Amino acid sequence: MTRTTLAAAVLATVMIGGAPAAAQMTHDEHAVHAAIDQIFEGMRTANPDLVRAVFAQDARFAMVGEDAGGVSVQSVDGWLEAIGSSEGRWDERLYDVEVKVDGDMASAWTPYTFYLDGAVRHCGTNSIELLRDASGWKVTQISDTRRTEGCPDPLGG
Repeated sequence: MTRTTLAAAVLATVMIGGAPAAAQMTHDEHAVHAAIDQIFEGMRTANPDLVRAVFAQDARFAMVGEDAGGVSVQSVDGWLEAIGSSEGRWDERLYDVEVKVDGDMASAWTPYTFYLDGAVRHCGTNSIELLRDASGWKVTQISDTRRTEGCPDPLGG
């Protein structure tokens, strides 16, 4: 097959059938993305109620700092209170989000960059665990890593 014929076949496939199935998100994956997006929209708008709505009752937050052995696990309550008093100064941007779903369980791997007052403050990766109940997807835990050097700037500031 010549390159021209091959290119035409690929173009026809994309135009008729869209992207390959592996690149298309399922309904569940879209719903998980929506729950995650709601968390970070709530952070940007200093709206803890928007964030709280997608957390399970006993959800927790775990983080690992730059220092070795600096693991901290806590309830999300303090974090939610801080969101409410952040005055919209927080902006966490996710990129290259990977979501895996198996029935009523989902996990997301989300590299991020955190901005404070528009400036890069730190970056790392979130691991977000979700379970689905009758009301939808609920976050049971967010774990994250944090570093202050080598952070990408997805906003280009």
